[in-house]
Amino acid sequence: MGGGYQPGTPQVHELSLWPLLRQSITRTDAGATAALDYTDWSKKHAASATELCRYICRDVLQWMALWCGDRYDIQPAAVHYVALTSIVDDLCIPPLDLVTGRFRLYERSAADLAVALDHQGWGRHGVHAMLAMARQYLLQYAEKTHRALHPRLNDLESVWDAVIYRTYTANTYGAAIAIEQVCGQVCDLNEITWTWRMDSAICDAISMDLAKTAALDIYHVDNHQPTAHAQHARRRETGYHSLYLDLIADLVATGAPDPLVHFGRSGFLFVPLVERYPERRHGRRHPLRPAMQTRLHELFGDTPTDPHIEHAFQPEFR
Repeated sequence: MGGGYQPGTPQVHELSLWPLLRQSITRTDAGATAALDYTDWSKKHAASATELCRYICRDVLQWMALWCGDRYDIQPAAVHYVALTSIVDDLCIPPLDLVTGRFRLYERSAADLAVALDHQGWGRHGVHAMLAMARQYLLQYAEKTHRALHPRLNDLESVWDAVIYRTYTANTYGAAIAIEQVCGQVCDLNEITWTWRMDSAICDAISMDLAKTAALDIYHVDNHQPTAHAQHARRRETGYHSLYLDLIADLVATGAPDPLVHFGRSGFLFVPLVERYPERRHGRRHPLRPAMQTRLHELFGDTPTDPHIEHAFQPEFR
């Protein structure tokens, strides 16, 4: 926490993003953003959409194992959910392509996933998870195609609005729901509060960013940094650290279930251990190991993406 600690760091919104989001949607509806559709944002010089889809599923298996231990694969739908929410970080996917089913991951659409979550008993938690994913796709597309959005988020001394946007674009909230479902035998799902889930999700996103800086020095290559500001970067870094410390302390003090507390601090664990982050630092992929290829086949299948998505794929965004 080299940025220090400031007690009472505000947890209050100062900015309405609706005008910017409406601008973004209007530009998309007019076709002004189509040139960015299905561009590579991985910073690893991907050769194809198939490569991006296969490797994001490898990342998901490694994340799930570090989040849930040997229970990581007991609910395949949870693994598929995290994968479908993660690919949008590496590939610029139009939100309507998720909704209509034009984009599928390993031949599974969002509608297929919703059915699977229902069959595995997620109930209303599944509804929350799917809505969180729809929000993520909308906000991810907006931040990739609307250059004015992040400068506006970062044009404040307070970091709260940028933190929440970061949490929603990473969809760590939806991932927290998945963790609850996988770990349901060790935490009472009926007693989990929205505050616990949201605090855990925010902390997971912040711990990931802090570890990117401390462990691998790759935070600076991210396209969108919640702490960025021409004059107030240091103050915003302090606010970022302080929010993490306040929220993780609240999780522990109020008795949040261990899986959610662990999820909230897991970025310090998975950034140094998951292959995704060293690959970003070096700008190239590690070969898939035979054991990983076997698990990908068993849990996902053999067809990472559809031919029309492969045809739409474009090289790395610059």
